[in-house]
Amino acid sequence: MRVIDRVLLVAAALFCLEARGEMLWRGDFETGDLSQWHYLTNPQGIGVQSECVYEGRYAGVIEITGADEFLWHGNAALNRSEFNVKPSDTSEGADTFLGWSFYLPEPWSEAKHELGYWESSDSWQQQMRFNIHGEALSFQSSSAGDYHWQLDKGASAGVWHDLAMQVHWSSDPQKGFIEIWHDGEKVARTRMQTRVNDKDAMFTQIGILRHQQDRVERIYIDNARQGETLQEVLAGYSGASRCNH
Repeated sequence: MRVIDRVLLVAAALFCLEARGEMLWRGDFETGDLSQWHYLTNPQGIGVQSECVYEGRYAGVIEITGADEFLWHGNAALNRSEFNVKPSDTSEGADTFLGWSFYLPEPWSEAKHELGYWESSDSWQQQMRFNIHGEALSFQSSSAGDYHWQLDKGASAGVWHDLAMQVHWSSDPQKGFIEIWHDGEKVARTRMQTRVNDKDAMFTQIGILRHQQDRVERIYIDNARQGETLQEVLAGYSGASRCNH
């Protein structure tokens, strides 16, 4: 290899490392297992595979059916299986910068599915969530009857999608907000109460939570990351992906 080629190769590698950035936490499955994640809710359908990835060699997969093993605590109306993330600081006035990528091999049914949501520790109260109906992606306050916004093809099948966000934590609806980016494009900044109260930490769960159905549904998760700034998390979106099935 010529010296100039070697220099260019090193420069390219350094550029990639700089673009990738240092993250506070990663859930990219490149360990080849599930050890990066803080908890697995109903883990029966959760695994790691290499056939469909956003980047690197591995991605997570969740596949659920209407079988009894996917009923949450025997609740005959609810199927769920999810990855759990506990960010480092969700105290009053703190900011969390988080993102993840997802892929649906087939469209989900039109029934409500919760792709991801924020919930409080100890009091176990859901505060805000992302929903999927068919191919539509929406975001809402969990206690509200309507969405803050909806993207009709935001969860279209056969394509990797990416969600990135800044959450400013506050139990005061005039101070808290969440700013959300979808596939590298800003969707909205929504001012709202982001904490359930002024004492309980918040965590997020990502995967499938749906009304019970006798139907197999699958989702791939990859490229989950928490950064120190929104720019770091947005830099984790590249649009590159691979899916061989």
